[in-house]
Amino acid sequence: MHVVVIGAGIVGASIADQLAARGARVTVIDRSGPGAGASGMSFGWINAAASESDSYFRFRLAAVARFRALCDTLDLSDAVTWNGCIWWEDEGEAFETHLDAMARWGYDVSLIGPDAFARLEPNVANPPERAIWCPSEGAAEPDKVARALLRRATANGARLILGREVTGLTRTGDRVTGVETDLGPMSADLVVAAAGIGSGALTGLPMSNRPGLILRTAPVAPVISRIVMSSDIHFRQASDGRLYLGEIFSGGIATETLDFASGLIDELMTRLRRRLPGVTDLHLEQAALGTRPVPADGFPAIGSVPGQDGLYLATMHSGVTLGPLVGELVAREVVEQDSDPLLTPYRPERLF
Repeated sequence: MHVVVIGAGIVGASIADQLAARGARVTVIDRSGPGAGASGMSFGWINAAASESDSYFRFRLAAVARFRALCDTLDLSDAVTWNGCIWWEDEGEAFETHLDAMARWGYDVSLIGPDAFARLEPNVANPPERAIWCPSEGAAEPDKVARALLRRATANGARLILGREVTGLTRTGDRVTGVETDLGPMSADLVVAAAGIGSGALTGLPMSNRPGLILRTAPVAPVISRIVMSSDIHFRQASDGRLYLGEIFSGGIATETLDFASGLIDELMTRLRRRLPGVTDLHLEQAALGTRPVPADGFPAIGSVPGQDGLYLATMHSGVTLGPLVGELVAREVVEQDSDPLLTPYRPERLF
């Protein structure tokens, strides 16, 4: 079986890795490079807390476990940390609702006050009266994870074509038989669209994409260990000393250009300095305004596309958390015809 995977982000890389491990002939095509799209502009939070339903929680919880298992088999020490998250993004009734949901799901969380907060993160100022401590969560550098997965995929025979764009799909009747690229056509037994926001135009999947702003500072000495999700900013420190930050995680921003976002960029840096008053050398290194790929109803779209035999979709937010598990489940379904019930609520036909 020859499978063309469109997209070399963390989702496409994971699918390619798992397909190649199962003996499929795999070609990955990306117009930029590994993790250069949504993966490279992600905050990188690995979690099951941001779940809107019981089934989605189970899916994300399994994904976190799969990510941990991946770290046991692939050296991701420079790309993934598991230091937990302190969360108080919402307040009042919304905070209670979130806490109750996680308790109902049996998620590993505890309620902490200012003293416990200070023990976990002594350099973060103005701790809240209440926060939710999630010790099992992690953070990833998605582009590094994607590159590691693709290295293993190519070691197992996968072919990687970068800097070339898929411009369309080739068809015979209702069957997709390959892709059109700026190098010419390429035939395939199966095409997997893991192209993030590009999957919508390519396949007709209805999307509700959201812009997202991520800032990165120049490296500083270690100052925090956990992901901090406060009511006005979220931030974390990577292994190279850089701090990644953005506005509250649950919302998009109301602009799609950095010119209009410049006021917000300055404001976020001000908020960060208020949270970390002991760090005197906080300097902005990069501001990235990306687009989060979100299927129309907010949930992943994973599976065969109705009326288009030979075309398989793998489009979602959050690809960081879900990527390693989705790679395994897709490969099992494609190569072994083993469909996991975790995917049942997320089949694309609900959106077409």
